[in-house]
Amino acid sequence: MHVSRLQLSLFRNYRSLDLVPGEGLNILVGDNAQGKSNVLEALYLSATTRSTRAAKDSELVRFGGTVGSVAVEISRLKNIDTRVEMFFSTLEKKQAKVGGVRQSRMTEVIGQINAVLFDYGDLEVVRGEPSVRRRFLDFAIAQSDSRYAHSLGAFKKALAQRNSLLKAIRENRVDFVVGRDTLSAWTEQLVNHGASLTVKRRDFVRRLAQLSADVHHELSQGVDKLDVTYQPSVAIGADSDVQSVKCLLLAAFVRVEREEMARGSTVIGPQRDDVRFMVNDAESRLYGSQGQQRSVVLSLKLAERKLLEELVEEPPLLLLDDVLSDLDDHRRQHLFDLVSHSGSQTFVTCTEVRSFPPDLLASATLWNVADGVVTRISEGAA
Repeated sequence: MHVSRLQLSLFRNYRSLDLVPGEGLNILVGDNAQGKSNVLEALYLSATTRSTRAAKDSELVRFGGTVGSVAVEISRLKNIDTRVEMFFSTLEKKQAKVGGVRQSRMTEVIGQINAVLFDYGDLEVVRGEPSVRRRFLDFAIAQSDSRYAHSLGAFKKALAQRNSLLKAIRENRVDFVVGRDTLSAWTEQLVNHGASLTVKRRDFVRRLAQLSADVHHELSQGVDKLDVTYQPSVAIGADSDVQSVKCLLLAAFVRVEREEMARGSTVIGPQRDDVRFMVNDAESRLYGSQGQQRSVVLSLKLAERKLLEELVEEPPLLLLDDVLSDLDDHRRQHLFDLVSHSGSQTFVTCTEVRSFPPDLLASATLWNVADGVVTRISEGAA
């Protein structure tokens, strides 16, 4: 798939933008704080409906405006071409259209566009809190499985209701007997949706682990061994099906019922899952150097790109946001090789192009970005 047109209106620092990118490598060059990253953010938003940089959707609207928008026209190999539009407001919830039709749920948008983003914040996937790793998994899986996005949304709603009830029981605002009966109903919903999430996360990480191990072995020139493992809050078998996991989750909830009522919150379930990264049998989060952690992240992202391509049967967009300067020559060359041969339409931001090989530059489309204005410098063979 590739972006045939990107249009922005009152988005971040852009008053307007109408961009027709090259089908291959697109390099956005400019000083810091000019709007390069905002272009990649707009593309990733269209794929996942979420920003990795904004705490609130209203922050996406250009200062002084009330409604901003992103529109992406996408050409696909396996499905019909489409147009995804996202609208952000300082007053209302975001809205979306696919093919000109307004969507009642954001989950209907996820997967229309597939994209892998690699930026400076991704180091937190390795060294940050478990919630960051869960978010990484959720964004990656949902792009290739629309049912996952629906299950995740339903799970989060049930979790919020269950936590609210547990808090009310702890504070004696709800009769214990009545509250306990209602709690069982919410527990059943958590188990039904949570089992599906758990199995899909396990299976995704299993495939991701093999791919990332191969990439990391090559990046480290055979020195380091990377192991990626899924750690659900309730232990499950390597081949447990959804029904078996439901039984395991239900039994676990029975065991922790008193603890949950005392705490006033849900203490087990997919909202407490984690992923562990081990390099040569040492946990990278605790013992890895920053350079080693960057290598793990790069391996993970390149593996994610390959796995998404396998799952959706066409290369996803590859978005590289100011990451080249943080890589050594060997890892940078590995990334250049991928860009040259992967078939992914790629968008790279940088402050200068000296680190790019001449043959890669010759085939790239170069753009200058200055104060929210994007101007073509040159057009490569794409």
